[in-house]
Amino acid sequence: MKALNIVGTFIILLLCVASCSKESVEHFLRRDTDKLSFGYKSSKQTFTLRSSQAWTIDLNGNDWISVDTLKGGATGERVLNVGVTVSRNLGAQREGIITLKSGDKTAEITVTQQEGTVIFGTPYFTQPLLPGTPLEEAYIVIPYSKGGLEGLVTVQSQISGPGAAGIQVPNTQVDMSNDAGEVRIPVTGTPTQVGVVNIGITLLGQTVSVNSEVKPQGNTDPVGTVYLSQDFNLLVLGGDHFNKAAGLQLQGDWATLDGKRVLPENPVFAISGTGNTDGSNDYFATMHPSYVAMRGLAGWTGSRVYERPGLVKINTASSTDGYLATPKLSAIQGWADIKVKFKAARWSENATNDKDATVAVFVRNAGTSAQHGVHFGLTPNLTEFEVIVEGATSETVIEFRGRNAANSRFFLDDIHISKVIK
Repeated sequence: MKALNIVGTFIILLLCVASCSKESVEHFLRRDTDKLSFGYKSSKQTFTLRSSQAWTIDLNGNDWISVDTLKGGATGERVLNVGVTVSRNLGAQREGIITLKSGDKTAEITVTQQEGTVIFGTPYFTQPLLPGTPLEEAYIVIPYSKGGLEGLVTVQSQISGPGAAGIQVPNTQVDMSNDAGEVRIPVTGTPTQVGVVNIGITLLGQTVSVNSEVKPQGNTDPVGTVYLSQDFNLLVLGGDHFNKAAGLQLQGDWATLDGKRVLPENPVFAISGTGNTDGSNDYFATMHPSYVAMRGLAGWTGSRVYERPGLVKINTASSTDGYLATPKLSAIQGWADIKVKFKAARWSENATNDKDATVAVFVRNAGTSAQHGVHFGLTPNLTEFEVIVEGATSETVIEFRGRNAANSRFFLDDIHISKVIK
């Protein structure tokens, strides 16, 4: 019996050894994710790796992806953190696959990176191009967003046209390390001939066209002179549509004067309504001119314009004729090329019905613009737009109008009009 026990124990030990040996040689390769997603800027993320044997990483020719190390020894059950870095993306959204290999095992990780094309705004000159007048401390200025680039950016320029005689735009390098800013390209020389000037600015694989003209200027105002500025900060009533929050509202009835609404003698205000509640009726159809002036909009005209805190809402769900127009730009002496800068956003309550809302700028009475009547698509967030108007005078009126269709409600804010050199 004792001999049998010894034999049984020996067999059990052999089975244990065989089992343990099998576990020790079972090959595995594991990672904690099969996908990494990056923004357009250069950045780094990590994944974890475990392998029972030596391993390697193949980047599959994706030169915009790098890893901390391309190979290593067995980790067993120990977790190894591997860093993955992507370079700054200057183009369309991209995707690449990196492959982990260990013995006969492979595993893939898909790496995606957001579209990162730098966005350039409307360029302008800091000084007029006057025949026979030397250009001193003169620049072409190109606004940009989605910057954040490391190192200096090379800028190449080509100039042509009958007015180009005597003007030089040298190649240069610029700093675009800020997320948003301006590229300033020096312009030198002395214009000798009246006429059109065409300049092509090439940077980051894009070409920005700058079309100007050597001509006498209509006034002596410095570039940047502000002819109109309206931030709507005097408007305080209505719901906060963007944060979907109730806002300040008049309690009780409006008083009337000459058949139009004014605040009562002792107005009482309280937070009420919803984020979709207007703070007034249509400014120009039902509100008294004294109330409109109190809100800083004397001389403005429009239709379907409603008060919201710090901005205006234009149009209703069914209206198609909403607009807001500035007073005449009476501060302009003679004539000037101007930049109209503003922010706009669409009503965002119904993503299906409201998605096609737009805003267009119309130049009335005097001046011309290549962007006259062009409709800009809107998002639920306030976005800044710029329109250049040539030959504006004291008679010029700038009008902001939605598309001629239902569900074209939009918000308007921060309108600033200043002199540029076109």
